[in-house]
Amino acid sequence: MSDLFESPAFNPSQRKRLRDELAKALERVATDGSPKDWRDVYIPPSHLQALDPQRMVVEGMRGAGKSFWTGVLTNSEFRKQLEVQDIGIDLKKSLQSIQQSYRIGLDAGTNETNFPKPNELANLLALPGVNAETIWMVAILRLFPPDTELGMPESTDRYDTWTAPVAWAGLNPARLSNGVAFLDQRLATARQTALVVIDAIDRASHDLSQVSAMGAGLLRVLLELRFAKGLRVKAFFREDVLSRSSPSVVDASKLLNNKVVLKWDQNELYSLAFSRIAQQSTYFRERFKNIAGFSWKRDSAQRYVCDKINDIDIQKYLWCALVGNYMGKTATKGHSYPYIFNHLSDGLGRVAPRIFLVALKEALAATVHQYAEKTTHVIHHEAIKDGVRAASDNRVVQLRDEYAWIDPALHCIRAQKETVPMDWSTLKSIWFANNAAVLNEIESMRQRALIPWKINSDPVIQIEILRSTLNEIGVIKVKIKSNEERIEIPDIFRLAYQIGRKGGIATNKK
Repeated sequence: MSDLFESPAFNPSQRKRLRDELAKALERVATDGSPKDWRDVYIPPSHLQALDPQRMVVEGMRGAGKSFWTGVLTNSEFRKQLEVQDIGIDLKKSLQSIQQSYRIGLDAGTNETNFPKPNELANLLALPGVNAETIWMVAILRLFPPDTELGMPESTDRYDTWTAPVAWAGLNPARLSNGVAFLDQRLATARQTALVVIDAIDRASHDLSQVSAMGAGLLRVLLELRFAKGLRVKAFFREDVLSRSSPSVVDASKLLNNKVVLKWDQNELYSLAFSRIAQQSTYFRERFKNIAGFSWKRDSAQRYVCDKINDIDIQKYLWCALVGNYMGKTATKGHSYPYIFNHLSDGLGRVAPRIFLVALKEALAATVHQYAEKTTHVIHHEAIKDGVRAASDNRVVQLRDEYAWIDPALHCIRAQKETVPMDWSTLKSIWFANNAAVLNEIESMRQRALIPWKINSDPVIQIEILRSTLNEIGVIKVKIKSNEERIEIPDIFRLAYQIGRKGGIATNKK
C-alpha cells in the first residue's frame, strides 16, 4: 500500500458527519483509572505481559495505564472477557486460574479502605517492631476472612482500624509471616488462586523517603511470595519510586529482571484511537472499510474489533485520508502520521494514551472552529498543532498531581525569557538565583508533594537531584554538544510552560 494518499477522501457532507461522530467518540477519553465499560479496553500487544499474574512488578510513568490495568485485573467480568481474547495460551491459562481478586489502591480517588492513610503511616511505623513489610503483610491478610488461630486482632475502634492489628503484628513477626504462608497453603489446598493487585504506591506518604521505604518493603514481601502457589501478588510502580526503592533490597534483581514496563509505541496509540472511535461511530467504521478494505466485527462482548487495526501501512493510509500526507503543502513541513507522536513524546520517547486522545479531540475541535472551510480533509494540519498545545496543558495538569514541584522548576525559565535548548550552566544559574529562590519554593511544598531530595540537603546536591529527577521522568533531556551539556525540554512540557524554541511549535496559537 502506498505511503501517500493523493486525492481528497471525503466530500463536504462526509467531512461534517465524520467530524461530528469522531468528536462524540473522543469525548470518552477516560484512559486513566479503572475502566467502566469493556468497550473502552484496548490491549496493546506490548502490554500483554503486564496482565500476567506471574509477573509481579510492573513499572510505568504517570498515565501509562497502571491503574487502568489494575482495574481490569480486579474486575471478574473483565477477566472473563480477557480469557476469550487472542492473548496466547500461557497468559490465558494464568488468568483462568484466578478465582478471586483484590485491590490495594492507595490513590485517595479510589475510596479504598484497605491501606492506612498517609497521615496514619508515620505513627504505625513508629510502633515497636513495625516496618514497611509488617504493614504490607497486615494489609494483605486483612483482605481475606480472618484465621482465628492466627490471633491478629480486629480493631474495635471505627476511627482507628489499623493500630490494633499492626501493633500486634510488630510484636509477633513470626506469626505474621507464617500467617501469610498459611494463607497461601490454605488457598492452594483448596485449589484456589487469589490475586492481590497493589497500585498507586507513591500515595503511601507525602514524604519521598517514606514512600521509597514502603516500596522497598513491598519488594521484600514480593520476594518472599515469589514461589507462592495460591496467593499471587502484583504491584504497579511509578518508575521513579521503583528506582529509589530497589537499591536497598537484597536480591531485588530477581524481581526487576522480570519486570514489565508499560510503554505505548506510535502504532499502538493509533490502534487505541481508531478502536475507541470505532466503538462509537458507525460512519467511521463504514469509511474505514471503504478506504482500507477491512471490516469491523462485533466480538462476544459486542465490542467492535478489526484484526488489521495494528497494521502500520493501513494506519498511515487512513490517517492521511483524514489529515493529508503532510503538515503543510509539502514534505518539508513534516509527514502527518509521525508528527503528533513526535511532538507529544517526553524526553524518553514516551506518550501517555490519554494525552494522545486529547490531542486528537482538540485537533478536531480546532478544525471545526477555525479551519472547517480551509481544508478538504477531516482534520486540518494546523489544528493538529492546536491539539498538541492542548495536550501539553493537559499533561502538565496530570503531572502536577504527582510532581507539583515541576512548576517552579520550569516557570522560572520563561520568567527569565530564556529559550531551549539551553546550556546547563544557564539553567543552574537560574535555579541558584536570588538565594536559590526556586529551590526554596520547592522545599516549601514538602507537605503536599514528594520532593526529590532529603530535607536539609545541601543546595548543590539539590540542584543535581532536581536535574537528574527531571531527566529520569522525561521532563527534560540532557544532551552533549561540543563537550557542553545542553538542556532540551520536549514540546509536551515546553508548550504548557510557554518556553520558546527556535523552529518548534509556537507556544501561542496563530
